[in-house]
Amino acid sequence: MKKFLALATLLTASLAACAQAVPTLADVRKVTDDVMAKVGKGDLEGGLKTFKPLTVIPASEFDAMVGQAVMQSPMMSARFGKTIGHEFISEDRIGESLARLLYIQRFEQHAMRWVFYVYQGKTGWVINTFRFDDKWPDMF
Repeated sequence: MKKFLALATLLTASLAACAQAVPTLADVRKVTDDVMAKVGKGDLEGGLKTFKPLTVIPASEFDAMVGQAVMQSPMMSARFGKTIGHEFISEDRIGESLARLLYIQRFEQHAMRWVFYVYQGKTGWVINTFRFDDKWPDMF
């Protein structure tokens, strides 16, 4: 049983490291635009799950983050009002293989900053990490 668990853990870890890459940064942008379109319509869970195949974050960790975000969603709505859309802010590149895509999720009374950090590896572009928070004033 211990050998089985060790093998299952090893397989899970190796599969998690194999994110589905896309050929171009423009392809990543299409995905993140879809993510934010869903988020901007109030479908936080659907938006987050849209980019799951492109991320290097292990599936169990990603699913836990989605669950936490969905649980916090009513608190954000109570504080900021209803979601009223999204806006693309910028695309920044550092060298040939690193980029950052920046968006805001618009609420009736506030905005949330969404940042996707992407990396071009051997097989193409993947979403290395992401975050969303209410610290949009830091964008200035």
